[in-house]
Amino acid sequence: MNMRRNRTTKNDYRGVILRKDLRLAIYLRDRFTCVYCLADLHGAHPSDITLDHVQAQADGGSNDSTNLVTACRGCNCSRQDKPLARFAGRETREHVRRNTRRAIGAYRQLAKAILAGEADDPRGNL
Repeated sequence: MNMRRNRTTKNDYRGVILRKDLRLAIYLRDRFTCVYCLADLHGAHPSDITLDHVQAQADGGSNDSTNLVTACRGCNCSRQDKPLARFAGRETREHVRRNTRRAIGAYRQLAKAILAGEADDPRGNL
């Protein structure tokens, strides 16, 4: 019997699926900066700005804003499914913890206003 598992493989992974306002709110919270290499992503192509799970979904992590951080494509691809402690140094892990502890509410309101055209996009291109 050929049964497909409920597990995401590298070939069928499509990224983090979130509402646009929540995705933008996380980018705003993290100041459009990769939390790992600190690259400024303000002028980056949208496909080069990604969200990364602090704790992988396979290990019980969720799509909650407290488990998602902004990462450049290079860092996200380099990390793959490595635990944060194996991928990042102590200072970077503390930076990730600080960012994910920030309340998302105000950032989400700003994101909704930007998407509705009621506020300026900090990158100037949304």
